[in-house]
Amino acid sequence: MALICHDIRLPLGGEDSDLIGIVARRLRVSPETVRSVEVHRKSLDCRGGEVPRFIYSLIVELPGRVEAHLLGRKGAKVRRWQPFSSPEVIPIADGIPRPVIVGTGPAGLFACWRLVESGVSPIVLERGPKVIERSKRWKRFIDGGDFDPESNLVFGEGGAGTYSDGKLYTRVKDSRVREVLQALVDCGAPGEILTDGRPHVGSNLLPSIVKRMRVSLEEKGAEFFFEHRLADLIIDDDPDRRSIAGVLVETDGEQQRWPAEAVFLATGHSARDVYRMLASHAVTMSQKPFQLGVRVEHPQSAIDRMQYGESAGHPDLPPADYNLVSKRSGDDVFSFCMCPGGEILPSTEREGYLCVNGASKFQRKSPWANSGFVVTLEPDRFGSSSDPLAGIDLQEQIEGAAFEAAGGDFSVPALRLIDFIEGRTSEDLPQSSYPRKMKSTPFENFLPRDILETLRIGLTDLVQRFPEFGDRDALVTAPESRSSSPVRIDRDRDTFESIGLGGLYPLGEGAGFAGGILSAAIDGMKAAEKWMSKTTQISQF
Repeated sequence: MALICHDIRLPLGGEDSDLIGIVARRLRVSPETVRSVEVHRKSLDCRGGEVPRFIYSLIVELPGRVEAHLLGRKGAKVRRWQPFSSPEVIPIADGIPRPVIVGTGPAGLFACWRLVESGVSPIVLERGPKVIERSKRWKRFIDGGDFDPESNLVFGEGGAGTYSDGKLYTRVKDSRVREVLQALVDCGAPGEILTDGRPHVGSNLLPSIVKRMRVSLEEKGAEFFFEHRLADLIIDDDPDRRSIAGVLVETDGEQQRWPAEAVFLATGHSARDVYRMLASHAVTMSQKPFQLGVRVEHPQSAIDRMQYGESAGHPDLPPADYNLVSKRSGDDVFSFCMCPGGEILPSTEREGYLCVNGASKFQRKSPWANSGFVVTLEPDRFGSSSDPLAGIDLQEQIEGAAFEAAGGDFSVPALRLIDFIEGRTSEDLPQSSYPRKMKSTPFENFLPRDILETLRIGLTDLVQRFPEFGDRDALVTAPESRSSSPVRIDRDRDTFESIGLGGLYPLGEGAGFAGGILSAAIDGMKAAEKWMSKTTQISQF
């Protein structure tokens, strides 16, 4: 057994100190009694203008009698350590029809991961290409080439997360978090994501990790079909129980009918054709809030000064990030998907529409930092209370107008931050990480005026509170409109099946049940577990 000791604070330059000696002093025991020390979690605290410090949680092994004494001591800041253990595998009987997974983002991949552990050999459909080919096509586009509607920042092996910052932190408290992180490490992710308080992988490492995961899943029985698009669902309209009977798949311009009794729908929140297909079958969906706003980019040096003060530039400090919110307007304006040392990218799935997102490589060496700043739109602002897809219609209206306002060639609307706040068009623009052209554009041409006013009040507040945030070369691009889905594919809370359509398992961000790589992966695992539990019960009769 072992103990875990929290809140050990070390100054800059002290993180490689003698941890055994530090733990011994903290616990008031002899260093000779400390058998081993292992880092469980490491984070950076730079709040309140204080000198940044690293905060550790450590797993400490001691003799049994010493552990018992410490646990019984009043005010002891230790507890017994419970190591992670893999969940019990649910065996699946032979002869069960193979389930179909649609989408290879984190929800789809980890649903597949859980299924193959139990001996299930799922079929996995992905509308885009394998990740290596996807990377080649994406590079051609950002270098100025034509847009590919089936291979872009959101479609292709690995889903939208493949070319993101690869953030791996979540508010979800679930034992599967450790399982997901360990699976990523086993597929080539850096081991430090197991201990980093705010782990990330980076867009340069994720493609190879995704490929290794797919190869591992194939070796265990999963079968992947790339450039195979879900065109339709085949539904058995039995009056006693409406259920899935198969899928209609399109590849090379031809359509094929594939039988299936279970379909895991993990298509992401940008597969808008899928939402419309579901609506044609009267699949139950509902409106949900989503976030809309802009993406603000700064020189990374300005954010380092804002967060680290006089410690900025210290070799032990990573590029600084932030988590900011302004409540001055009455509606919260808050940062989203902050990417230190990152870049801004066009993240649309169709010609004629434009939205932006942030990404960064593992080392975060870009000279820029960027973050979304968004406002939450409740469904009563969508324009229709009866249409579940009204939020998507609003997104498309804004993204189409932004595309046209910036010239119709995937140039991005942009303004200096100070000009955005003061409501004027910039005469010139600073350098930026955006890989295609920028165009100084009045944001009134595409963003709703009430949203603009809320954003201006909130960002003005942040500039006043954090002078470095108002750096002259701070840039605003827009629209940031895909931070979450404006529609939820409703499902039964206990079975995870679509309400009124048996065998359809909506999951991940596209279904409205996740908000990042980790939460989507966990949702996929849970959906697979629900199906396996149901299938096991049926096979016993």
